[in-house]
Amino acid sequence: VTEVIALQLAPVLSMVGNANPAWKESNSGNRWSTDQQETLYWAIAAEAGSEHPLARAITAEASKIPGFEAGITSVEGFTAEVGKGIRAVHQDRLVRVGSPEWLNEEGLHLPEEISVQVNDLKKIGRTVVVAAVDDTAIGIIGISDPIRQESREMVRRLKESGIKKIVMLTGDDQLTAAAVAHDAGIEDVRAGLLPEDKLSAIRQLQAEGHTVAMLGDGINDAPALAAADISIAMGAAGSGIAIETASIALMADDLFKVPEAVRLSKATLRNIHQNVAVALVTVTALILGVLLGRVHMSGGMLIHEASVMLVIINGMRLLK
Repeated sequence: VTEVIALQLAPVLSMVGNANPAWKESNSGNRWSTDQQETLYWAIAAEAGSEHPLARAITAEASKIPGFEAGITSVEGFTAEVGKGIRAVHQDRLVRVGSPEWLNEEGLHLPEEISVQVNDLKKIGRTVVVAAVDDTAIGIIGISDPIRQESREMVRRLKESGIKKIVMLTGDDQLTAAAVAHDAGIEDVRAGLLPEDKLSAIRQLQAEGHTVAMLGDGINDAPALAAADISIAMGAAGSGIAIETASIALMADDLFKVPEAVRLSKATLRNIHQNVAVALVTVTALILGVLLGRVHMSGGMLIHEASVMLVIINGMRLLK
């Protein structure tokens, strides 16, 4: 495992940041008159059974509203359309929360003025989901994915460590993804991807000769994590399935652990090569010494033990 990390050429990043909902208000009449709290109520009704990072962000936002009761348990018929949205039945009403494109597929067509608002949010880097009850869209939730301060530095350190190619794979649309990638310093962005698309991207990179490391934290990342040569889950914020699938789970929510893992793996591999070289040189010298009659048992044992101590001391340097 350490060797694959040390030699990796194309780590793949899912969206890097902490999701925080923002709200978009509209004045388009009765169809779009629901207030923020009601939109949030119905959104949480649908999201109650989801482990998706965006669902957790919406739920967390609800807890900040004074007097808002987030404990919704009477949800039936929960189903998730991976990479698209979720639907559930609450109080005998069908609730759907997902991407505008998915709701269009479901036959719920958004008015032009709402589509304009959706695009406005995407242009400023928001991930947009629409909440709908029965056949009526009741609110837009714009979820910001702000770049953490250390994200750009993490990307820089990865490049300095010899990583040749960094790709961002995300289910968000191109406008949102491009805004986030620009802030993070990532040039190669592939947006609008379903889980199977992320999996195909990983396999494509591998077919090009890259050893691929995948960093992800969501349910939608699990297939790609399983296919990558090295899979890294952000354990502190990641979903259970992502953590179970990954070969490495970073329990501390610290992005600098990723370049640190690369540095440590390279140092470990280099240390292994050095220790093997010491062992081979020592054994070769002892064999030649015995054959030439220059080395006897006591001297041979002393040389052997000295080489063992050298290997141990060399290995202990990794603890610094």
